[in-house]
Amino acid sequence: MATQEQDTQVAEKRFNKGIEAFNDGKLDTATEAFTDAEIRFRIVSDFKRAGDSRMMIADIQRQLSQLEQATNSYQKARNHYREARRPLNEAGAILALGHIERQQAHLDLAQQAYEDAQALYLPLGNRQGQGNVALALGHITLQRGNIQQALLTYQQAIEYYVQAADVINEADARRSAADILCLEGRYPEASADYTRSLEVYRQQLDFFGTVDALVGLGNIEIEQQHLTEASDLFAEAIAQARTIEYELGIADCNLGLAEVALLSHRVDQALTSTQLALQNYVSQQNALGTARANGLLARIHLRRGQLNYANSLIERALRTYKAVSYRASMAEAMVDLGEIALARGFLGRALDAFQEAQQLARAFNNRQLEGAALLGSGDVYRQRGDFPLARQRYQEAQTRTAQATSGPGISGAILAGLRLARLAILNGTLDAAEQALANARSLIANHSLAQALAPQALLVEGQLCLVTGDFPQAEARFSEANNRAEALQQPLLAAQGLLGLANTRLARNELDAANATFLAAGRQFQILESVNGDGASQLGIAETLIARTSWEQAIEDCQGALLRFNQTDDQPGRADAELALGLAYQGNQQNDEALTHFDQALALYREQAQPLGESDAHYERAGILLGRDDPSSALADLQQAIVLIERVRQTLTGPAVQKRFLSQYTELYAQHALTLVRLEREDEGRASLQRFASVGDARVLKNYLQAFEDSIPLTGEELSSTQLAENQALLKRLKQLRRGL
Repeated sequence: MATQEQDTQVAEKRFNKGIEAFNDGKLDTATEAFTDAEIRFRIVSDFKRAGDSRMMIADIQRQLSQLEQATNSYQKARNHYREARRPLNEAGAILALGHIERQQAHLDLAQQAYEDAQALYLPLGNRQGQGNVALALGHITLQRGNIQQALLTYQQAIEYYVQAADVINEADARRSAADILCLEGRYPEASADYTRSLEVYRQQLDFFGTVDALVGLGNIEIEQQHLTEASDLFAEAIAQARTIEYELGIADCNLGLAEVALLSHRVDQALTSTQLALQNYVSQQNALGTARANGLLARIHLRRGQLNYANSLIERALRTYKAVSYRASMAEAMVDLGEIALARGFLGRALDAFQEAQQLARAFNNRQLEGAALLGSGDVYRQRGDFPLARQRYQEAQTRTAQATSGPGISGAILAGLRLARLAILNGTLDAAEQALANARSLIANHSLAQALAPQALLVEGQLCLVTGDFPQAEARFSEANNRAEALQQPLLAAQGLLGLANTRLARNELDAANATFLAAGRQFQILESVNGDGASQLGIAETLIARTSWEQAIEDCQGALLRFNQTDDQPGRADAELALGLAYQGNQQNDEALTHFDQALALYREQAQPLGESDAHYERAGILLGRDDPSSALADLQQAIVLIERVRQTLTGPAVQKRFLSQYTELYAQHALTLVRLEREDEGRASLQRFASVGDARVLKNYLQAFEDSIPLTGEELSSTQLAENQALLKRLKQLRRGL
């Protein structure tokens, strides 16, 4: 007995030596001491203390990320406690074993371990242990994406901790419940739970919990876009975290400050803060934190136009989320992946990502992310030329965000409205476009944080002004969009503003200014890796060359633009390029090739229900047919072109707006009347011109007719007497037609 008592004392000394070494951070020395203590306790049959020693070894191994060794140690500790008939200690070892399995994403094994621990706690009536199990099961349920069940499990854990009078663990459980409430957009309830947890942590001098609660409150303020309040909370948290050298807390604060900086359009500052957070997460071997930092870096580089790098970062984050079965953050990452794929022109990949994001967001009842995924899907369908499906997705997104009154929800509603307005412009329903724009402008004006969306609204306004022929206003809108986007560090929107400005100058026949602006926009799009934007800029340059009759170079640039649109499956862009290519071939006297491209453009515009583009294609076809002396066939195209223009005109309100819109199509109406005259249908031609003159600019129409009359040859040896007589008769009829206006 004396020897046994002596062995026990030595074991106690070795155990205490291990504790001292552990507290001093000398983990190797601690492990050696605990191993020796375990052996000595087993020799004297003190299996409880042997289990304690093995538990300490397991904790050290877990701290060193030696997960397999830690698993084995927790299992040995459990066996020791079972032999010692210590069910509470045994349950604690099993619970720790479950934590290791969950850390390795072995969710089924972890759940089984937690349930085994629960079976031991339950007959003993140990509320604290039951609370620990419920909290752990809540984490697993959340990882699997069942947030409603996770919330119920966290609330059950709170009840157990209340009964056990364990205020610290109760605060932890409330913080976990608040995370879910924040995911569901229930910000007041989440804030209340975080605040209550914060009060407990401060009362109990739990500085680590204080930092975590402050970070949670800061994230709520970010979700509501209360950026000043969020910054204050993160600043307080990071000061506390630095005091206690809480590296993960510092990383969380830096990541939160990066989110604030990005939302405040301080992109460089956001990049710096995110990189600092990433360094901390990597050094602490925190996989989820690393994934979150990589996701934010991906969004930053997407905004900067560094698409390939952004893609690699977001895929890295997604691999981590999948590896640890953490679905809670996958929805946002999948939206980001879809945005990057869309920008790179990989529409199939983008659509798959958006659809998966939508499903995940719906499972988490996150309307904001679901709306973002729907907007992304709509953008894919719009680029593919499937406007009905695009409109449906935009309307669904608008519905998802309709109940929002502040923050990201308002932004989602505005973006959906702007996309619907843009689509309405393409479809020629200009009244619907104006109404959608008016709604978006109202929301932007009434919400200060939505001012960041002003450049996008200005771009759509500029496009509407360009279509209706209000070139001064279009130029002003595009110029302002460019300036605001640059101020907000939104380079892609700034480049789109330049592109709109160039198109406006082209429409005003300011060819030198248009060409220079297209070149500037093209350079920006190339820096941003935007294949679509580069194609649109090259197409604009081709159109200036067409206006300058540089046919060969125009053909080459049109083909380059068409290649880029085909690479990204941009069907609206492809239709515009086919039309321009037809014009270039027509100018180069290659009418067969021109007609082929006009037909292809016509088919694309018709498929997309773009009436103005379809009208242009009909008009250009008619020009070739008239050159082939086939006025009957040409008349059919001209009449269809006018029908389409009139359909769009009916969506405009106010005679001044309609007059300005029709002034762009004076040549179409004049050519229609001239063709009717050539076919000796003067009465119909006169009626057509009178209808135009009643709404449009009769003076411009008369000038065009006068110019055409002046171009009719009445002399020349190359003309036969019959042709001269026909020209004189035609001229007489035309003069009567013009004078009758």
